[in-house]
Amino acid sequence: MSSFPDPLQIVESTGLPESSHLQRVLRSERERLLHWVPPVVEPPPPPAPGFEEALRREASLGGAVIAEFKQGSPSLGPFAQGTPLLRQLEHYRQGGASAFSILVEPSFFLGSTADLRAAASLGIPCLYKGFVISEAQLLEAKACGASAVLLIARVLREHTAPFAREAAALGLEALVELHDLTELPLAQAAGARLVGINARDLATFTLGSPGAEALREAFPEAVLIRESGLATPEDALASFEAGFDAVLIGEALMRSADPAGFLGRIRAGRPVRT
Repeated sequence: MSSFPDPLQIVESTGLPESSHLQRVLRSERERLLHWVPPVVEPPPPPAPGFEEALRREASLGGAVIAEFKQGSPSLGPFAQGTPLLRQLEHYRQGGASAFSILVEPSFFLGSTADLRAAASLGIPCLYKGFVISEAQLLEAKACGASAVLLIARVLREHTAPFAREAAALGLEALVELHDLTELPLAQAAGARLVGINARDLATFTLGSPGAEALREAFPEAVLIRESGLATPEDALASFEAGFDAVLIGEALMRSADPAGFLGRIRAGRPVRT
């Protein structure tokens, strides 16, 4: 692991204010990694289904949904604490989710690697949704049966491409997340095939309205994913109409009294693609 910078170096080079939500999360993750013990995988998890493949299959039918299990956040606190994992994921499966996104960060998002391992056992592609600053987290994702791992360009900067290559070497697909178009070269250097644009400012957690046009021009063959700020099925459908192949929905599904129905409305309303 010596070819990668110390996680503290990555955290300190973000340029974010110490009081920002993201910087607080990153420092918490760095502290967790100081006590990290390599996972013992016994028995090994089953082979992870293809994340990109699953999204492309549904995108060809009008749009794919990555359904997220998320119990809290730095800005909202524990808004869904105690939600039974497997029951929620079964709702997602019934609603036709293409893949799951599982929060693993424990301090602010109330996630865990145990949740990821349990989700991966269901046979649906899973995204390790964390704040990667160390190769240790890639090993953690692999050991828990993840199909893909989130790499945040705003955090990793010039290290995005090396992390993506290491993820590929481990058999993990990389979802490279951008927040603004100045980060496009970072994802291009990483050869990203899964490109997410986060509508939420990672410093303040306020929402914007990203578009797909510039992303499609930069990544004509990639799966484009709209993340954050999708409160209704209609928001997801508008994203498909705007050119996104997939959406990632967390809070709205966790708050919904009928997450399967929420997802069903998206599937029923998807635009026909030729």
